[in-house]
Amino acid sequence: MAVLTYHYQVIPTDLLPILISSRGVIPFPPILEAIVLEATIELLREAAVRLPAKVGSTIGIVGGIVIGTAAVEAGFVSNVLLMLVALAALASFTVPIYQISNTIRLIRFPFLIAAQLYGLFGIALCSAFILSHLLKLTSLGSPYLDPLYPLRIHDFKDSLIRLPFSKQKKRPQFLRTENSLRIRKEAKMRNSHNDIDE
Repeated sequence: MAVLTYHYQVIPTDLLPILISSRGVIPFPPILEAIVLEATIELLREAAVRLPAKVGSTIGIVGGIVIGTAAVEAGFVSNVLLMLVALAALASFTVPIYQISNTIRLIRFPFLIAAQLYGLFGIALCSAFILSHLLKLTSLGSPYLDPLYPLRIHDFKDSLIRLPFSKQKKRPQFLRTENSLRIRKEAKMRNSHNDIDE
């Protein structure tokens, strides 16, 4: 939305004539096209969930192809925008947690509207609102974005990339444990020998 509406200079010059020709016959603004395509994909997704498993996947694929092709040939949507919305829908399936994929599907609509209203500035503004909301959230009494906020460099080794347990000598700081050291293998061995001796 932002590039098509406000920021043509971002598009490479070789690609610009293709976009202009694909948009030339479309009577609707890009925001209306995108919302119609997103709503169609959501309808197909919901229909596929409620049908039996073998029929549902087939209906989703065939329905997407048939409706997409018919919409492009009828001149309701441009083929470039159809391809971008389809890629965004496919990317939502790569999220491993289903609840987060639902959130991403819903967040897409405010981002579309912000991009249509203010361009890249609207996307930045919408991102700032979401980031401020995430900064206020807590999960079981600790900040949701821990260790990014509040910044705890020590806890990074156990967050984005997990180091082997032999390299993690201390527990994460946000746990606020009495003993910050993890149980070492040697200590376990000593305790097991003491138990045997007794």
